[in-house]
Amino acid sequence: MVQTRKQKRAQVAYDCVSQLLKKSNNDYVQLAKKFPALVHTCGLAQAVAFVQAKEKENGKSYLNHLTKVMGQDIDLGEKSRNAKLLEYQHFSREAIESATWIKRYAEALLEKEEKD
Repeated sequence: MVQTRKQKRAQVAYDCVSQLLKKSNNDYVQLAKKFPALVHTCGLAQAVAFVQAKEKENGKSYLNHLTKVMGQDIDLGEKSRNAKLLEYQHFSREAIESATWIKRYAEALLEKEEKD
């Protein structure tokens, strides 16, 4: 069966977030909630730089998950800093769409786990 790009992203995001069950992940959930808006507001390069500087292990884990959901095997920080305009716009759009799937599953799986 052929899957759409959204279905593939959703499956990879679910796999990444579900690996975090049974751990304390409140910081990861907060990062997942704010990252799509951060990219939209500041741009991909600044959002990635912020996460790398401020979020420590959760940030590293989050960015690894994000690149997996995007279907990339790259250093997102370096790629976003060095990309030409059209490529940067493409990566930004992909990052927002992928981050939205991570956000949905973080809210659904990890917030529920924290409340239980």
